[in-house]
Amino acid sequence: MSDSISPLKKLAFTVIAVILALVIILSVNEVVFRIVRGAPNPLGATTQQTMTSLFEPGTVMKDKTNQFNEYNYTAHINSHGYRGPEFVTPKPAGVKRVMLIGDSFTFGVGADDDETIPALVGERLKKIDPAVEVINAGVGHASPIYHWVNLQNFHLKHQPDIVVLLLDLTDIQDDWRHEGQARYDKKGNIKAFDVTYENGKWSWWRWLTFYCASWLQFDKKVLRSFEKKNIIGWEKYKELKKEGIRSKAYIVNMEEGSLPEKKLLEFDGLLFLRGKTRERLIRKQFKRTAGYLDKIKAELDARGIPLVLVAYPYGIYVGADEWNEGRYTWGFDKDRLYTDHLPFEIIGEYAQSRGIPYINTTPALIAARKDSREPFYFKWDGHMTPAANRIVADVLASSPHVLQAVKNVR
Repeated sequence: MSDSISPLKKLAFTVIAVILALVIILSVNEVVFRIVRGAPNPLGATTQQTMTSLFEPGTVMKDKTNQFNEYNYTAHINSHGYRGPEFVTPKPAGVKRVMLIGDSFTFGVGADDDETIPALVGERLKKIDPAVEVINAGVGHASPIYHWVNLQNFHLKHQPDIVVLLLDLTDIQDDWRHEGQARYDKKGNIKAFDVTYENGKWSWWRWLTFYCASWLQFDKKVLRSFEKKNIIGWEKYKELKKEGIRSKAYIVNMEEGSLPEKKLLEFDGLLFLRGKTRERLIRKQFKRTAGYLDKIKAELDARGIPLVLVAYPYGIYVGADEWNEGRYTWGFDKDRLYTDHLPFEIIGEYAQSRGIPYINTTPALIAARKDSREPFYFKWDGHMTPAANRIVADVLASSPHVLQAVKNVR
């Protein structure tokens, strides 16, 4: 009887050994990445994790920026999963409940609990009418598709008398992305948003980038860089590198038609801010967002709840030196005040066509910034500072649209 091992067995042993070695290497690599960089969290700390509330009820969230030590704040989440003080549901008699819905700007990234836009609006309105109660329904990266689902799932059970929706200039891109992550039940209703889904289907690639820190870095630093080099061209890529220009910044400003629309949407999270240079594509993508805003309005109209639509600007519209460190990442010029206000015009056109009261806070922020020594936006992160939150709150709390809606509550 021969003691020799057959070639087939040798091959099997080799394959098994290679697989085990790869598993060990990847496991060690993952452990190292998690120790050095932490667990992968593409959504961030201020985003919604479940479909039953904005945040885990009763938690305390601590958040800080890792650039320039711009902010370090604490957010207290009440028993209903909203940032801010407790409130009672069912709503007590005599209370006039105003719900401010939005994304991380509404939530108040970089601001303590009493410095957020909803908290400041509540403080100001209470001086006019003590019966007013304002709820902060802001959550990171939310957009109208999320707001519509959240209204049905839990916002409306808290019986708001007025809904003020703060529309962010990233919402058209966020609606596109969230729509691809939506999962539906048999009746066609959205039952969840799943970050491991893409274009309505489960993606093993997205699963890996979400749950594996090492794979996320590989995707971002290697594969994504390779893709950018192919789009730009290797010679141009080297030229940009020498000039200190980020490849993404170059790509998002390429001439229309240079990239497929889907690829441009993947790269350009700030498409709405491109103004007239991307007007055709912006208006096309805004139709999706308008559709979800229509659903929100219909949901509220059925219950007799007035809707007020609010727009606010990013730093490039308010001051030449605002958001100066972060804007170059997205291909915006430093030390330049942008005066193309197409986004606010489009939102205004939509609001007028639907008979929705519209508040554009941009003029007030521009005017106030001229007389202020405080920055209105964090120079790297780009969110509004508490100083800008105060201006927005002043505009909302003094708006005839809001005051009249509050007065009409019985």
